[in-house]
Amino acid sequence: MDTIKALDSVGVVIDATSMACQRVERLNIASLIDEIFSQGLVVLKGFEPLNDTDMELVAKEIGPLLQWDFGYVLDLKIQEQPQNHIFSEGKVELHWDGAFASEEPRFNFFQCLQSSSNSGGGETTFLNTTRLLESLPNDTIEQWKQIRIRYETEKKAHYGGVIEVPLISRHPKTGKLRMRYIEPFNEDNMAVNPVETQVIGFDTYQSDVFLKEMNSLLYSSNYFYKHSWRKGEFVFVDNLALLHGRSRFEGSGLNRHLKRVHIL
Repeated sequence: MDTIKALDSVGVVIDATSMACQRVERLNIASLIDEIFSQGLVVLKGFEPLNDTDMELVAKEIGPLLQWDFGYVLDLKIQEQPQNHIFSEGKVELHWDGAFASEEPRFNFFQCLQSSSNSGGGETTFLNTTRLLESLPNDTIEQWKQIRIRYETEKKAHYGGVIEVPLISRHPKTGKLRMRYIEPFNEDNMAVNPVETQVIGFDTYQSDVFLKEMNSLLYSSNYFYKHSWRKGEFVFVDNLALLHGRSRFEGSGLNRHLKRVHIL
């Protein structure tokens, strides 16, 4: 694919400015899928916007869609009385989508219709866990392979339940090691969707120490990235390899509007 530039240490940007065609649906889908699995995060700039129907059609070219009770396309906007904290002004912890669902999407497909240009914060945070694990010493990896974590949260809207998962597992497509982790101790989420987290086999003190050290390591990693949205951008995420979250919104003008589709 042409006009590709590296995006920090977590992905790539494809800029359509110098391309003959600026329609997302005209991209080579097989090459796009390869790029997502290879890079983890693919940002598209300079492409023409898509309505909901066309966004669904593009997503279906990549794979079947995960349908929620709201349909396929989720409107991500701040709500006054949110049932899920992704609609609040607060921080969203690092997590992977579909953790409490019957199926995990392979890809997240985002479109930015409006950015909060007058405010600070609100960046979407990404962590490329496969690249992080590749950078760590073998003894750390072997220790983490023994870790299993239990997550529990009340089901609200389309999010919640109880799961127990290994910290490290194999990416089902690439075979690379990846992390499955939901960041605990998010003070901004205590009133809406608090997640109780416990390392299996650890007492509460040991578990909390391990999890706090893990949080610190992830946020200080070279493979952690904060994305400031710009109107017109599209983003594809390998949900099987990356974790994502959101910084707390600050200031005024909280009018950011994203669209999201989950692709299986």
